[in-house]
Amino acid sequence: MLAGSLGYLIVSQGIRVAFGWWIYAPAEALLFLSGALVAVPIVRGSIRSWIFPRLMRPRRTLIVGSGADARLVFRKLKTHPEYGLEVVGFLDGDSEAPPPGPVLGSPDAVAQVVDEYEIDRILIASSVGSHEETLDLVRTVRRPDVQVSIVPRYFEIFTSNAILDDVEGMPVVTLPPMRLGRSARLLKRSVDIVVSATALLFLSPLFALIAVAIRLDSSGPALYWQPRRGRLGSTFSIVKFRTMFTGAEQRRSEVLHMNEVDGPLFKIKGKDPRVTRIGSFLRRTSLDELPQLWNVLKGEMSLVGPRPFVIYEADQITGWATRRLDMTPGVTGLWQVLGRNDIPFEEMTKLDYLYVTNWSLWWDLKILCQTIPVVLGKRGAY
Repeated sequence: MLAGSLGYLIVSQGIRVAFGWWIYAPAEALLFLSGALVAVPIVRGSIRSWIFPRLMRPRRTLIVGSGADARLVFRKLKTHPEYGLEVVGFLDGDSEAPPPGPVLGSPDAVAQVVDEYEIDRILIASSVGSHEETLDLVRTVRRPDVQVSIVPRYFEIFTSNAILDDVEGMPVVTLPPMRLGRSARLLKRSVDIVVSATALLFLSPLFALIAVAIRLDSSGPALYWQPRRGRLGSTFSIVKFRTMFTGAEQRRSEVLHMNEVDGPLFKIKGKDPRVTRIGSFLRRTSLDELPQLWNVLKGEMSLVGPRPFVIYEADQITGWATRRLDMTPGVTGLWQVLGRNDIPFEEMTKLDYLYVTNWSLWWDLKILCQTIPVVLGKRGAY
């Protein structure tokens, strides 16, 4: 899209110089490109999330393996129906833990299972034996009517923007260089200021309506401030619309038994008795997060980044996972668009590490656009 717009602009300017015909002005090119960079990912994500799952038949999928990687793949596919993949079953590699679905046979019966269950796609999610046995399995199922995908080793440390190099016919995955220099931070900060200031201006009437609704629904202030862990371990006060009754934090011990997420996080998927009526609506629609645009404007947060945890949660994160503090925390982030609170805590920290070590401005823009259909779909919001 970027290359096409630039090429068309160069051609149009050449025509203007040669023949005097006005086709495409630089200002028009800038406006078109700015709109397209935002509109294309949003439209693509909306079609993928809402239209394709309703119109297209899910592709019958077979997962080879039954270990931790296979279970992780299964959970991701169940969480994201927009991928259009229906897991028919597993080929069990004699794992100690049973897979979360029907076992259709052993890996050496892959050809028979593919034909019998009309498999469209195979996901090899773990080793099924020796190196040669895995190669034989792939060679057996490589045919025009079946798509084969392989979950690579070390998938936890690189993303789709990794570079595939070639060393004398052998593919080598190269991790992209980390771009966290001064110029990159300045560019990211400039985008944060422009977007947050513009959003605060245009959303101010909505802010006023929400504030009035909160005050009418329950006693107490409309805004809620809470200490959070920021970049490089600093502390700042995040601002949100109040969704709980006043004094709810002091009642936390009363509802500890209702916690439904793992790790140090505390979330209640069902009805939290401390949440107000309007607060429940604000949480489901993520409108309670909007005041954080003020944190972004002040520089305490960014539009995109690792989600800032409360102090006692953040301090339980140690080791390589603390790299999430290398960047300014964000209003939205990678794990928000991939499942939000439905993602286990351990995977959240891995996704934050991926974001920090693979950051790019284009990825920020992509995450921002993906946030819109996720919020509208209310996935993982509670």
